[in-house]
Amino acid sequence: MKRGDFHRHAGGWTKWVPLPSTTWTRLRPGRAPLRCPLLTDADLARAVWTATHLPDLFTALRHAVCAHYEGFPEGLDVRAVHIHPVTRDGIPYVGVEFRDLGVALHGTRVVDLGGPEIATQRRIAEEDATDPRTGLDEALIGYWSSIPFDYGVMECSEFELRANGQGWTNLTNALGECITRLTWRCPESGLLELRTEDGRVSRHSYVVTGAPIAAVTFDEPVEFCHQFARSG
Repeated sequence: MKRGDFHRHAGGWTKWVPLPSTTWTRLRPGRAPLRCPLLTDADLARAVWTATHLPDLFTALRHAVCAHYEGFPEGLDVRAVHIHPVTRDGIPYVGVEFRDLGVALHGTRVVDLGGPEIATQRRIAEEDATDPRTGLDEALIGYWSSIPFDYGVMECSEFELRANGQGWTNLTNALGECITRLTWRCPESGLLELRTEDGRVSRHSYVVTGAPIAAVTFDEPVEFCHQFARSG
């Protein structure tokens, strides 16, 4: 990818890129505009990173989108992929704009989700990039699934904790899915506090390990499971 691949538009620079073959969209022939407000060497490097990692980005945001809609969303239209001139730990911030939805990501980590404007707001990336994560354990931020530990069990649990203190949990079994939206914090080291929208509070002592896979183990279960692996 080089500067000559981009063309100028009112809001910056655009290059059309192929979407991953597994992307669940109506857009044909499977392309979307990759948009950068500037085109410095750093912006070009962020664009290359984003184009290379598009399959990982769409895989990562799928869980959050399904939780948002409380089910699998059929045929979302991808309007654009926005690259913000912001990084943290060398990883760029990207916004994926759908017709009725926007997702802000830091690499494969979901930062925020809401209306289409969420994907275009540089402020969200800047605030996340400088956030000291006060009261949160960075080791817990991200998407976690019990699937690697569900040996012979006909249900699974998952949760996502975001750096803005919001998140969700989901229990899936033969009867369907049960999604709970919540806020979270760590009042002390090794203790996770979850507060649901209806005000229910639960506390869970935990240990995070990194080998052979990144995993967290809770003394008190989260959605009936004690052990989860990080995904993405």
